[in-house]
Formats: sequence, C-alpha cells, structure tokens
Amino acid sequence: MNASYAPKQELQYGALISRSFENLWLIWWRVLAYLLAVGLLGFGMPLFGNESTGVIGFVLYFAGQYWLFHAALKGRGLLQTTRIRFFSFIGLAALLILPIMFGLAAFLAPGLFLVARWIAAPAFIVARGHGAFASTEASADAVRGSTTRVATAAVVLFLITFACSAVIDGIGKALGGFEAFGAVDPLDLIEGHLLPLLLLGLSVAVYEMAGRKDTMIEDVFG
Repeated sequence: MNASYAPKQELQYGALISRSFENLWLIWWRVLAYLLAVGLLGFGMPLFGNESTGVIGFVLYFAGQYWLFHAALKGRGLLQTTRIRFFSFIGLAALLILPIMFGLAAFLAPGLFLVARWIAAPAFIVARGHGAFASTEASADAVRGSTTRVATAAVVLFLITFACSAVIDGIGKALGGFEAFGAVDPLDLIEGHLLPLLLLGLSVAVYEMAGRKDTMIEDVFG
C-alpha cells in the first residue's frame, strides 16, 4: 500500500478548531516573524508613503501566507510537491474574493457556505501544486458532507478573532496609540491579519483530515 494513503476522517468542528491552533503553534516562530513584519510596515509608512507600502503590504501578505502554508504543511508531512505555485496562490484569491465577500455581505449563510467549501483550496495549491480552479474543486470535494461543521468551525474562529481584536484595541488605547510613529497604527495592521492566520490553520486542518487520499495510481501513472 502506498505510504501517502490516508483515509478521509470525519470532520468535527471541535477537532478542526483544536487542530487549527495546533497548526499555528507548530510554526509559532514564523507566525511571530510574520506579525513583526506586518507591525514594522506600519512604522515604515511615513518613510516610504502609503502607496509604496501598500504594494509592499500586498507582496508581504501573499508571500508570507504562502511561506506559512508551506511551513505548516511540511511540518505535518503533507507536502507532495516541490513546485512553488505562487501565482496560482494569488490567482485563487482573485477567483474567490468576490463571491465570498458578496455572499457574506448580502447573504451571510451562502458566504459561510463558500468559505467552508473552499477553505482547503490554498492548502491544495501549496501541498500538491494544483491550479486555482483545480484546488477549489478538490476542496469542495473534500468538505462535501461536512460543510456545516466546517462553517461552524469558521464562525468560532471569527468570534475568537473579534475577542482578540477587543484585547488589542484595549492595549492600543492603554499605550496611547502610535500616531506619532506611523500613518497607520501597527496594532491595527496586526489585528487585520489575525483572521487570515486562524483560517490558514483551519485550511491545513481540513486538508489533513479530509483532503488526503490514496495517490497510488497518480504516483504510478502521473
């Protein structure tokens, strides 16, 4: 039997949430480095201007997210390719952002449904080298039958993010803000990256628990 075989596990939202945090803890120093870079970007805005730092922030976000996905998947022993599909990673964001945002803004439930069905798509790109469209199909297939539980896990992570944001806002007020140092408060920037980090952990968790399959045929004939 091929070593890459792993049976699809039943997805339970409690296990998904705990595994999401385990995945982030697995790469904790990289997460801290990523957040530090985000914070430093806020201090750099007066030096380089908002437009230039906006471009830097865009590159930092996607490069950092890819780096973190790669580290988490490698730490879990889930990488199946050495190819870097960075542009597919960006293309996936462009493909999914509008339908998800529309679904969340206009009809909350459909938006959560899309988040749940496509949550593992970035992991499929990084772990297997899939393209943007193939990764969305693979994610939807992996989550099928457990969409409600994955959506519930995502909602819990949203609520945790809101709680953490309240704590960060309190810290910012206690420190008196950072207006004297930068055009954008670094704590605000860090706060904006909390949810993507938690969803990154969830994406890897869903991929690990439901996305793996027997690849023996692919290994022989691929």
